[in-house]
Amino acid sequence: DVYSPAMTDFIFMVRGTSYMFVTGPDVVKTVTNETVTAESLGGALVHTTKSSIADGAYDNDVEALLQMRRLVDLLPASNTAEIPEIECYQSVA
Repeated sequence: DVYSPAMTDFIFMVRGTSYMFVTGPDVVKTVTNETVTAESLGGALVHTTKSSIADGAYDNDVEALLQMRRLVDLLPASNTAEIPEIECYQSVA
């Protein structure tokens, strides 16, 4: 179901290989006679800049997984656990 990802808390996409759309380019071509690519129809750029469904677009799977790990490290272990404290090296001023 294409709508399921939009209901999740965080969506990470990989440029050039991640797509979300209800009907693909072939159906668009058949119905409207318009030629579109999977990327322009529902790729990472579309969902991080236009629809805002995705939270991040990354160049490859490894980069996406590293960013997911970084996000998970910021989350508490459960809904009753304390929020982890992480030292910040960037000035807040």
